[in-house]
Amino acid sequence: MTKRIFVPVLAVLALLASGCGPKYPKCDKDENCHAGEYCVDGQCQECREDAHCGPGKTCNAGRCEEVTGYCQTDDACGVNERCERNRCVQVASEATETEPAAPSCSLSPVYFDFDVAELDSSARNAVAANVRCMKDRGIATVQLTGHTDPRGTEEYNLALSDRRALSVKKYMVSLGVSESAIRSTGMGEEMAVGTDEASYRQDRRVDFAER
Repeated sequence: MTKRIFVPVLAVLALLASGCGPKYPKCDKDENCHAGEYCVDGQCQECREDAHCGPGKTCNAGRCEEVTGYCQTDDACGVNERCERNRCVQVASEATETEPAAPSCSLSPVYFDFDVAELDSSARNAVAANVRCMKDRGIATVQLTGHTDPRGTEEYNLALSDRRALSVKKYMVSLGVSESAIRSTGMGEEMAVGTDEASYRQDRRVDFAER
């Protein structure tokens, strides 16, 4: 009689034991976890994959974390940014794309010693720099204008200024500039403003101008 009672009791206990899962937060399957949780490596976690987290979040070690720089439209991004593949990326500003670059060089005067029309090494270097600048900026033609300081006769200074401009032109041609791309003239002492040796130096020059 006792044996017949004992067998059904064991069966009931076994059935009850099989219906009890691991103690939370441990788990064997998702059903052992709370609603909205997933069983990951024997533990109830917030997520198992990115799809469990929703837009703008990623699943990291069972937790949903915000994605830095996440976006769905350009409105979610900052200035000079746009939304590409749900990420804000930097783009060039409109001003950067349309504004022309500033010239990298300028044409500078070439200076001469007193009563001299020939180019010294400093003057040749200045001419060569201007020729390079013309090529860099795509300057096709130039006007050369020779000047002198106020000492000497008007006629002599006019001829001297013309020779200075021609010396510069000749050297430019030797550097590869077409003769037809250069116009030269002399103005003598007409533009002179010097009153002493230091300021006279500024008068003795050949000016370059784009045509």
